Amino acid sequence: MTNHQYLDFEFTCVIDAPVDRVFNTIADQAAISTFFTDASSGPLTTGATLHWRFGDLVIDVQVEEVVPNQRIVCNWPAAGKVDYRTTFTFTFQSHADSTVIHVSETGWRPDAPGIASAFDQCSGWTHFFASLKARLEHNVDLKHFYFDAN
Repeated sequence: MTNHQYLDFEFTCVIDAPVDRVFNTIADQAAISTFFTDASSGPLTTGATLHWRFGDLVIDVQVEEVVPNQRIVCNWPAAGKVDYRTTFTFTFQSHADSTVIHVSETGWRPDAPGIASAFDQCSGWTHFFASLKARLEHNVDLKHFYFDAN
């Protein structure tokens, strides 16, 4: 927690793929649907508002900044029973033939609903990284295991 007014967190993962491939798999609307969303209304480009579909749930994603192979910043509605948006940031670092990718998310209020929302979102990012790694390293789709478990 870096800002005492809001809750935040960061996850890091190493993907055995070049940075441009990792970045494009997230930024491209067709590619992200192979491991995370069911559909995306467009690519991640600065200033765009996208709609990501997960089953019957459609989430609007506002893209604040995209720096190819370096950074993606977006905001979206916080998970759960809160009525505000949070901001997530991907950063990418090339490391030999691999990519170190970080995702941080911030903006939850430090109250019971905000804490519950942040924990819910942590499980989502864990699934995101596992699915991205499985897709890029083994060409396996894990998203259906996650969503079919409900």
